Amino acid sequence: MSTYKIFTDGACDLSEEWCTEHQVTVMPIYYSLASALPAPFPDGGKFRLDDFYQMLKQGTPVKTSAPSLEDCKEFMRPVLQKGEDILYTGLSSKLSGAFNAVRLASLDLKEEFPERKITVLDSGCASHGLGLLLKQLAQQREKGVDFDEICQFCTEARQHIRHFFTVSDLLYLKRGGRISGTTAIMGTVLQIMPVMQMMPAGNIENVAKVRGRKNALRSIADMAGESAKSDTPVIVGHCATPEDAVFVRDILRRKYSIHDVQIQSLGPIIGAHGGPSAVACFCIAE
Repeated sequence: MSTYKIFTDGACDLSEEWCTEHQVTVMPIYYSLASALPAPFPDGGKFRLDDFYQMLKQGTPVKTSAPSLEDCKEFMRPVLQKGEDILYTGLSSKLSGAFNAVRLASLDLKEEFPERKITVLDSGCASHGLGLLLKQLAQQREKGVDFDEICQFCTEARQHIRHFFTVSDLLYLKRGGRISGTTAIMGTVLQIMPVMQMMPAGNIENVAKVRGRKNALRSIADMAGESAKSDTPVIVGHCATPEDAVFVRDILRRKYSIHDVQIQSLGPIIGAHGGPSAVACFCIAE
């Protein structure tokens, strides 16, 4: 039986230490602040998240970009040369061009290594939702499941990951094309907060509008609390508002008796589009 590697990208928001320990290869996604050249994330521990969000709060523009076709081949080729297969699942194709870059690279590499298997699956996930999926995949591999089995598991497991989030600075959603300029301005003036969900297909939908930050935070806590499968963790992610994450965590513990609630930071790839006010809940549903 051939061995295989799990590949993902820098939007998974898992620590580099965890990925190294569990042999998950992370291909970088790039970000650029102001007019600076694009920088990769992850970058081997040089990146400072606090500095990044401080710059966003000061109004510094940020962009993200997918890896190039050649970047993808450079990461994948050494594994194939060793006679190993590759399962890739990364940031939802609805949010980034990274998936398509890997897909196109895999087509070229299959011609170069016809005896190897390369499966590229759209996770439909982002950030710690993708992280939850990858942790399940790592557990399956450590149990000894073969390549075809883990690909099938991934296809099924990704349908059960849930993402709920809100932001108070609507201008970031406007820049990303999620809402119109008029909606952003009116929502900010009236303090109308969107409550959004990433659907299983990987697209983002606005599922509610509430007035006030606290009500928006209560909404995502309730959605996660009602969705989460028993005995599985709920992750509360935030960009630069840990007090809001604590508020959500306490609702999940008190109202829904979910004890494994983990507060984690949202990385720069997701933070670039949600802004420093973004707060999200990630869970595994039945």
